[in-house]
Amino acid sequence: MDDESGATSISRRRLLKQALFGLTGLALIDALVLEPEALEFVEIEIPVPRLDPVFDGYRIAHLSDIHFLRGVTPDFLSRAIDMANAFRPDLFVFTGDFCDHRATSKVPSLRGLFDRCLARDGIFGVLGNHDHWLDAQGVRRELDRNTPVRIIENESVLIERASGAICLAGIGDLWEGPMDPQRAFWGRDPAIPRIMLEHNPDFAEEMHANHPGDWCDLQLSGHTHGGQVKIPFGPAPSVPSRYGQKFRCGLVRGKSHWVYVNRGLTSLNRPRFLCRPEVTGIILRPTAPESGTTKAAASQSSVP
Repeated sequence: MDDESGATSISRRRLLKQALFGLTGLALIDALVLEPEALEFVEIEIPVPRLDPVFDGYRIAHLSDIHFLRGVTPDFLSRAIDMANAFRPDLFVFTGDFCDHRATSKVPSLRGLFDRCLARDGIFGVLGNHDHWLDAQGVRRELDRNTPVRIIENESVLIERASGAICLAGIGDLWEGPMDPQRAFWGRDPAIPRIMLEHNPDFAEEMHANHPGDWCDLQLSGHTHGGQVKIPFGPAPSVPSRYGQKFRCGLVRGKSHWVYVNRGLTSLNRPRFLCRPEVTGIILRPTAPESGTTKAAASQSSVP
């Protein structure tokens, strides 16, 4: 009986080890091969105070952190843009890190990469820290000359409909700047809803501390990549933010406004686990100013 019990115990341990090795292998295949290529479309409704009824249902396609030539191929970017176009956006925005200084010593050609973007009110973006570390002026010049993307840095544009308007502003990168929200929104009617593009989501806290006032209603950001690797039912071990997990990804209530953090497209040299590359479709909904704590409703659909 003792021999049989011991043999059974050894068999169980062997099976457990084999199962563990098998699960580890599957997780590695997912993180290194499958998930970096598995684009996920995330659709979310976000309430915006003072939004004119004419903008109810307004659609914004949001992409971020391409890091071109390092982890994202032209075909992969084309897939992401097609996914965004299928959302039928009114506005197309990019929140920084178009290029990557570790992939090349000079700004690569971006000709043709963004030509497929479709949006009736335009295609806008801001630069990220990697664009600055490569060559901010060069990236801006390449985007201006060879793509339909318009970089707005510390400036704003007015998107108008018959009875209302939205102010869209771009702010310089938090790490590399310059940042000047006052200049960006200068002369704009404070009664008009304000949407702000800023690469780094931490700016929501920094702006509140250093630039008091109701500067914006919704901030769109990237930068954190969702941490890229997330522990099942737990946090991401590494998030490049001063505020821990708060700005890892998704919709977050900052000190004074909503912040949506896109998980980005690239995987860089790190795997992705439980954190797929993201294309975001944002739908704006009106809400009264006093109901600023209204919860946003989110629904997600995945495309393998």
